Amino acid sequence: MTLQYQMALSGSYYAPLFDPPDDGTALLTALTKCDRDSWCSGLRDDNLTMTRESWHDGTYSHAWGASPLAGVAWGVMGVQQTEAAFAAFTVRPKLATLAHASLLVPTIRGVINVTASPGKLEVAVPCNSRATLCLPRSMRDGGVLTPASTRLLLDGAEVEAVARGGHVCVGHELGCAAGGAPRQLVGQPRS
Repeated sequence: MTLQYQMALSGSYYAPLFDPPDDGTALLTALTKCDRDSWCSGLRDDNLTMTRESWHDGTYSHAWGASPLAGVAWGVMGVQQTEAAFAAFTVRPKLATLAHASLLVPTIRGVINVTASPGKLEVAVPCNSRATLCLPRSMRDGGVLTPASTRLLLDGAEVEAVARGGHVCVGHELGCAAGGAPRQLVGQPRS
């Protein structure tokens, strides 16, 4: 189980290079399990207030200790920098069984505020950057989201939909909305 856990977590680091069409179940399981080899067991059994480099020993000064944060930001919420200093980024959430998730990502260009639920995504895009937005994947979509089956509405208007690694995404990059309001992406079944 430890190898599956490590692969699920390390996979979030490489998501921009390899875009597996999963719904995020492996990563969410790795982050939330509570057996001997987990962050949960460290909090429960060792009374930790922060993570460390290995489950029940090691130092607190290892970068590995912060990997749950990368798993959430890059893996579950799918926020990936695609140009230096977040001049451009992609948001491709993989919610698995989650009904709702939100995240604030501070960047040098401003805060990226992401709220996701199955079939809906809201992202506050800093006005000096560009974003590619994709509908969240989840166990609820049954793996059937395609541009042919899903109509995308961006801020209430239909936009071009393209397939990317199991996600249905807006076909072009976009900037901030008027007044810095969040961009709203909604998926609807095509009739």
